[in-house]
Amino acid sequence: MKVAQWAEIRRLSEIEGLSQRATARRLRCSHRTVKKALALTQPPDENRRAARGSILDPFKSKIDALLAKYPDLSAVRVLEEIAKEPEGYEGEISLVRQYLRQVRPIRGRVYQEVSYEPGQAMQVDWGSCGRVRIGQTQRQVSVFVAVLCYSRLCYIEFCLSQRKAEFYRALVHALTFFDGSPKQIIFDNLKSAVLNGHGRSACLHPEFLALCGHFCMEPIACARRDPESKGVVEAKVRYVKHNALAGRAEELTCWEDYGRLAVHWRDEVANVRLHQTTKQRPVDRFEQERPRLRPLPALPFDTDEILSVIVTSHSRVHFDGNRYSVPPEIVGKPALLRADDRRVRVLYQGKELAAHPRCYDRGQLLCQDDHRLAALKLRNRVRARDLEDSFDALGPEARQFHLELRRRPVKTAVHLRRILNLVRLYGRDDVRAALVLANQYGTYDAAYVETLVLQERRRRELPSPTPLCPKRQELIDEIQLDDPDPAAYDRLCQEPPNSPELAPPDERRPMDDLPSEPF
Repeated sequence: MKVAQWAEIRRLSEIEGLSQRATARRLRCSHRTVKKALALTQPPDENRRAARGSILDPFKSKIDALLAKYPDLSAVRVLEEIAKEPEGYEGEISLVRQYLRQVRPIRGRVYQEVSYEPGQAMQVDWGSCGRVRIGQTQRQVSVFVAVLCYSRLCYIEFCLSQRKAEFYRALVHALTFFDGSPKQIIFDNLKSAVLNGHGRSACLHPEFLALCGHFCMEPIACARRDPESKGVVEAKVRYVKHNALAGRAEELTCWEDYGRLAVHWRDEVANVRLHQTTKQRPVDRFEQERPRLRPLPALPFDTDEILSVIVTSHSRVHFDGNRYSVPPEIVGKPALLRADDRRVRVLYQGKELAAHPRCYDRGQLLCQDDHRLAALKLRNRVRARDLEDSFDALGPEARQFHLELRRRPVKTAVHLRRILNLVRLYGRDDVRAALVLANQYGTYDAAYVETLVLQERRRRELPSPTPLCPKRQELIDEIQLDDPDPAAYDRLCQEPPNSPELAPPDERRPMDDLPSEPF
């Protein structure tokens, strides 16, 4: 019953005095309608409908189960889940939102809507998204979100940290995705952008100011505890957590899954949906904003992470929990490390000496074969140089011998090492004297030097440097030897050589003991 019909029925009955039948004939309605209108003392509610079943009723139990597991699940994600079933939900999302408001009241504070002109501003912020396993390490996952305030076109990128380099790199990627830069960039108290202070009194990081100057953007820091000043990106961060990530724990099993999800959700969901505020799709509204963006500079902005490092004694540099090999020639020297999201490079005096693929695991060693071989060669050269220095320290006669030895086609290290062993056996003075004689005779050989040393020791009747004797005295005392008999030598001279007495004991046997035939 309409309010106008109710008012006309009451007027005809009360003012003109018509009966219910006459009123029904006049208005061409039923007698029951007239009777019902006269019974009402208040105007009827046109919006009230009779209670009836909803097409969402069969799916409410599944929705309740989803909310019990994921309390912050958005209406879009709920619709996606209940539509997957064989006989899935085919109704409008408005019924889903209405039911969610009934079972889950709206929480959080209310944001004040601010209008923006095309190309005026962009808001950026970070959000934490749990952890992911990379190799043997659990890494924290963060999401970078950038939104153009007029069109609501967004860019998202998952990162493994919120350091300066990651922030600048993601910001450049966002501007590249938008293919232009706005007049202003709005952010809160980000450590990668703000050194200290907040709002208008914030002291910004010089590198961040350089980035803003490169793209001709005005940096605007929000006041503390004022999320309304960047409510556009605040809502988008919540949208990412409650829509893109909610209910997808089984799908995000590795780090590469996050990258694929970011591209798919950005291009297939977030930027093509009908925005509740603008009542337009962000991609369509962006066509109006694109001409108002400033073109990107031809020269790209350097977002590499640059560190000054000291090369360890093992020819390694440390970065982000891992070790990277470098040539051994710069051990102990300061070098420059440049890292982007794909590579880690090491430079020394402006020259690139090493390049490795970046590792996001922790505690790993990334070593190249040429660096390992160079370290082995250098180690051998160091050992050879130490050997030569030890030999030359014997004196001028040793240095002369060494110089003449290197002029000959022999393995110098073999001869030097053998002569140094002679020093440990016979002493420094004897070897130096032998080297003097070898230089005089023009014979440059370790064996000849050893012969000269032994001849000189025999001339002086010196004992052997390594006498052979038992180390235990009790063994010496147990040895008993018979006194020699000189008469045995006299008998050897008197008896013929073939005498049986002179034969060995095993040969002095009777002839009868010998076999008559061979075996």
